[in-house]
Amino acid sequence: MPRWWQGTLVLISWPGIIRSALIASIALLLICFIHPIDASAYTVEKHDDAVTGQFVISPTKVELEMKPGDSVSRDIVVANRTGTTLTVEFSVEDFEGSEDPAQATVFLGDEDGSWGARRWLEPEISSIVIKHGETVTFRTKVNVPKNAEPGGHYAALFASSTYETQDEQGSAINITSRIGALFLIKVAGTVRQEGTLDPPEVPAISEYGPIDIGLVFRNQGNTHLKPSGRVIITNILGQTTAEIPVSEWVVLPESARRNVVKWESHYLFGRYTAKAEIGYMPDGTPIIVSSSFWVIPWKIVLGIAAGVILLIALVSWLVRRRRGVRHELEEELDELRAAQQAKEAPEATMAPGTTPAPSPEPKPELIALSELFPSMGDSSMINLDDGETQKLVRDLISHEVDLARSYIHEGRIEDARHELLEARSAAQLISLLAEIGMIDDMLNQL
Repeated sequence: MPRWWQGTLVLISWPGIIRSALIASIALLLICFIHPIDASAYTVEKHDDAVTGQFVISPTKVELEMKPGDSVSRDIVVANRTGTTLTVEFSVEDFEGSEDPAQATVFLGDEDGSWGARRWLEPEISSIVIKHGETVTFRTKVNVPKNAEPGGHYAALFASSTYETQDEQGSAINITSRIGALFLIKVAGTVRQEGTLDPPEVPAISEYGPIDIGLVFRNQGNTHLKPSGRVIITNILGQTTAEIPVSEWVVLPESARRNVVKWESHYLFGRYTAKAEIGYMPDGTPIIVSSSFWVIPWKIVLGIAAGVILLIALVSWLVRRRRGVRHELEEELDELRAAQQAKEAPEATMAPGTTPAPSPEPKPELIALSELFPSMGDSSMINLDDGETQKLVRDLISHEVDLARSYIHEGRIEDARHELLEARSAAQLISLLAEIGMIDDMLNQL
């Protein structure tokens, strides 16, 4: 009889309890060798995290390229930093894009989406209790059916929890939080990648920068696309003033999504053009579209315009005033000349038969007015020894200096120089030293 058979007979002869235990052990060993125990069960780690009032999930986006019939697993991590113990439940939903760029992602709840993949996801756990500071790592398996259509398929794994906290008044409130990881799965096969780009969305007119530039990409294919590129800003002369990089953004099939970039420049003026160069294929030619806009700091412009108008009005008033003063001086000068002529020929104004009395005074020294002020074109003789005449000449010199100042404000430098030279000549003839020095200073500044 073989030895192994003898051993078997001895085993059978043992007491029933011992025999049953040995048989069970042998069976367990056989099961372990044939079906090994899954060593990928979820793990829980404790950390000294600060209380932030949040619980987080990572990664928030999982991108996969798979073939029909493939299976793959990915680790998902959930951390509790709320300061309290949470009961977290996991669920899976389909999501899809929208033709409205303002609503980039639509979650479908219990409904199946046209591009859905929620039935492909199998999270390792459905719920778990997580204490503050604990991090749970578990696996989610993705099983692509053998008859899956080529292109993009999308599902979200959500972690939801409700916990109690206090508001500012100390009252207890319940907060429900839901965080998710998006699964973007591209199934191999005939994939259609097509898209268009709208003209950049820019404000028609702005007062200051920065300027927000909206880029709306429309995906017309059957898988998600990731457009990226740049925006070039040129001024009214066609010169490049800025180049803004545009990071890639995900656009789901048969949907539109907006990406907003910012031109970080504050003080701008004039007409600008934003030219977007956006590509969505690794080696494809970018789509080029453009839009123009104006930046006009109208408050500053209005302030400057008001100041210019006020300055013009003030200069015009000064010129008119100076001309009026000059006219008054000329009238006084005419009166003075008439009085001097009456003194020189009193007999012309006396009644017939009257004999003028002899004048003991010496005949005054006279000078032609045109020698003092050639621009007046008046050759009448005036008496510089007369006090009133001297005052009038000083007024005329002062008037020409003021008129020269107004010409300088208007930018009429040659006219100002002519007035100053004439005033200096008159001041030199009657030895007005202070006026001569002041006029020379003004001439040196021209």
